[in-house]
Amino acid sequence: MKKLLFIGNPSILDDNLDVVLKEDYKLAFMSDMPSLDGSLQFTAYHSIILDFEMLKEKSFVLCKIIKVSAPQTIVMFLYPVDVSEQILLNGYDAGADDYLYTTLSSANLLLKKLNQLSTRKNLTTKYEDSRMTLNFDTLTAVIDDAVVDFTPLEFKLLKLFTLNSHTVLTRQRILYFLWDRNGNYVEETSLNSMICRIRRRIDTEKHHYIKTIYGTGYMWISWH
Repeated sequence: MKKLLFIGNPSILDDNLDVVLKEDYKLAFMSDMPSLDGSLQFTAYHSIILDFEMLKEKSFVLCKIIKVSAPQTIVMFLYPVDVSEQILLNGYDAGADDYLYTTLSSANLLLKKLNQLSTRKNLTTKYEDSRMTLNFDTLTAVIDDAVVDFTPLEFKLLKLFTLNSHTVLTRQRILYFLWDRNGNYVEETSLNSMICRIRRRIDTEKHHYIKTIYGTGYMWISWH
């Protein structure tokens, strides 16, 4: 059974939460900000919901840490309905997969979102279009019927791009995603070089997969 952790005030959730989720999820609750010393194993959870009203700006820090140590764990924010657009963007920049408003946080809506996000993540073991296949389980790539080599870190970056196709990814979010649990941090200059190397292997004269969004970051443009 999948485990779902809610960090925040459980009283703001729908009373039917247990009834709707109990067949698929085992629920756990934390009413305080968890210690960030590594004692809480985020990989044990399929999904984590962060209560922004309780955690405030700390929720972004926590989300980044979760995504570094457990990149496959789904992270959702629970926001007040009057939250600003900038706060929503900050949540996505921190690595959030989705969000709910407290006024719309019914258990059925939450279950629907979790199921959709789970399906999406399960499909991301492979990216395919008419000229390229990237297998993120075996770390193999075939482009125009030829085997092409990428480093494990390049595959990790390609997975992030293909998972967020046609979505602007800030440089900060990319760097946080590439920062592994051993503390190996990718510098901005290294990211530039990595993207250049990838582009040389995947782009054609007529199509560029990785579009630069000047002043912000990058966007993956799928092949048509």
